[in-house]
Amino acid sequence: MSQEPITLIEQPNGRHTLYAAVEQDERTAYFYLYTAELISKKYRMRACWLRNLQAGPSGRDSAAMENGMAPMLPARLCNHPQGKEPLVASRLSIVWMPEDDGAAVLYDGEILGVIPGWSLYVDEPAAYAADCIDVDQQQLVFPLGERGSNEQYDRVAEAVKFRKEWESVEEPRWPVIQEQFINAYEERFGKMQQYYAIDNKEWPPMAMGKFEKDNVVYFLTMGVSIRPMPWVAYLYNESASAFRRMELGIAINKADFTEEEIMKMAEGLSVLADIPWRHISWLGEGHTVGSSKLTAPFESLVLSAALYNGDSLVLPEMYGDKVNFYWTSPITPLELGFAHRKPNGGYELLEKMIENDITHVVNRRDEIFQQ
Repeated sequence: MSQEPITLIEQPNGRHTLYAAVEQDERTAYFYLYTAELISKKYRMRACWLRNLQAGPSGRDSAAMENGMAPMLPARLCNHPQGKEPLVASRLSIVWMPEDDGAAVLYDGEILGVIPGWSLYVDEPAAYAADCIDVDQQQLVFPLGERGSNEQYDRVAEAVKFRKEWESVEEPRWPVIQEQFINAYEERFGKMQQYYAIDNKEWPPMAMGKFEKDNVVYFLTMGVSIRPMPWVAYLYNESASAFRRMELGIAINKADFTEEEIMKMAEGLSVLADIPWRHISWLGEGHTVGSSKLTAPFESLVLSAALYNGDSLVLPEMYGDKVNFYWTSPITPLELGFAHRKPNGGYELLEKMIENDITHVVNRRDEIFQQ
């Protein structure tokens, strides 16, 4: 009887929404991405075969799957048809992609297997293994191939570099990024009045600055764009660099709201900043998000760059990518329902808001639609 698999290494992503692990029994070794309970109904576990430890079968290892065991790869599909030595835990390491939705396992610093983030979002999961040399229609692991033949090499190298940069004590990155954003905001909205850390002491550093100009108080984030958002690379492919990074803001008319109401809205913005990584999702133009920090009759927020009617706001690039700035605007339940009535309804809601002279500045206002 086969022994229970042993976990050789396990590591969560930054927000503990996914867990990467290498497990091994006496027959085979696998790399897994497990989902946390919060997102278990949205995403499923993903697996990547790494190596056979015994002679591989001639065909599909149906017997193993029927008995609830990880299947061996057919001998003709791997570079070690007679099996390979067991993996040694101390030689393994895991690196998460910057989006935190995919990961790679390294052996002595060389790629052993990769589960790309986009694998979470498709019906047919896929992974890449260094010891896989061919593929057939029944297998869900693909050859990693030679360096230069598969973009996964570059993706993993970028991820390793990204993580190491943020571990550097000699050249800390946050003070530079922080200064760039504060300078950009102060150029448009005046001297920063207050600074709030909004990262809950978790990496990456994120903050929110408070500014005031012409009786409007502004809360603007910085550091959110350090991480590219999940999903975007899958949705936009070659154009992903134009959509995967964001910062957020809210502009509130001081004459219309009390200080307590203003600070509650600011608190809601700080929570919103981490949503893509806590829920493995993304935020963009026309997206709506619920918030309990709003003054009635508002119950949700719509994100938009199009509502902004002020002077141009120029943000620094992040890792060569454009940083999108989305203003958050409170909306009512009826307006939210309009946005959700069909795909891309958020765009139509924004068009209605602009037609009604609603801008990025939050004012007390009547509902757009009357019941």
